[in-house]
Amino acid sequence: MNENYSNYQFANDEKEAKTRFEEFSSKDPLPDVPPALLNSGDIHDYARITSMVFPFDKNKLKSASYEIDFLGDVYHVNDETGKVEKETLVKGEPFILKKNSIVFVFIETKFFLPDYIAIRFNLRITLVHRGLLLGTGPLVDPGFAGRLLIPLHNLTSEDYILHGEDGLIWVEFTKLSPHIRWDSSARSGADYHPFPANKQNLPAYEYFKKASNGRPAGSSIPGEVTVIKRDLEKTYSIVKFIGSVGFVGFIALVIMTWDLISNANQNIATARDEITNFSKDQTELNKRLNLLKLKLNRLLNHRRKH
Repeated sequence: MNENYSNYQFANDEKEAKTRFEEFSSKDPLPDVPPALLNSGDIHDYARITSMVFPFDKNKLKSASYEIDFLGDVYHVNDETGKVEKETLVKGEPFILKKNSIVFVFIETKFFLPDYIAIRFNLRITLVHRGLLLGTGPLVDPGFAGRLLIPLHNLTSEDYILHGEDGLIWVEFTKLSPHIRWDSSARSGADYHPFPANKQNLPAYEYFKKASNGRPAGSSIPGEVTVIKRDLEKTYSIVKFIGSVGFVGFIALVIMTWDLISNANQNIATARDEITNFSKDQTELNKRLNLLKLKLNRLLNHRRKH
């Protein structure tokens, strides 16, 4: 390890972490580490020197990943009011992830990824086995700075209780192939597209604004369940009514209703025909009246002349 950085300690606060990020964004303090999935030792040293994860707890390391706590802000849409609600998680306090629901966790841990480090994350396997799902898969690009907004699904038929500071996700870190931007031994002339500065340190509402018109997406399942319940209630009412009058009585009622509808349609058709005939008669009368007016005018003109 370069002796210039061997005595670096973990950043004491976020201000110092940001300073480290600015210092090492395009400067690799550990050039001897090859491009690969980082092991726990390299994760530890990169975090200690560059503050790519803040705050950092070495006890949360596994052989090739780092655990992130269930802490931060949780956003979700209230199914009854339709309003967006926010809840800040407290260490040790329970949070109920309702059945058939989706919430968005704006995790408290911050990332300050240098230009040569990318990350991916996955839900803890114990949570996966309990039926929870996490919106994973997308690569978090090098140069990202800020908090991650993660959709968390409970598609089971039971509420699930999580506690603040429980382990939520495991993050893996991958070092990129060499580039002249941070490695002087790399080939020159290769174009590099750095992470946009205007997409760093975004608040949660900016993610919602870009993805879903400023509000978290909601699960469609509760709404569909409500519709199904309403249909079942209607069906039950019909069945209960049939039970009260008997099946034969219900059939008789259906026949009577059908007869009433048929008679009403016949009456409407008859009335329509009578209106049509009346309209024809009125047209004929108007023609005769006009003819009489013409004859009367001729008679009056003849008398005036004589």
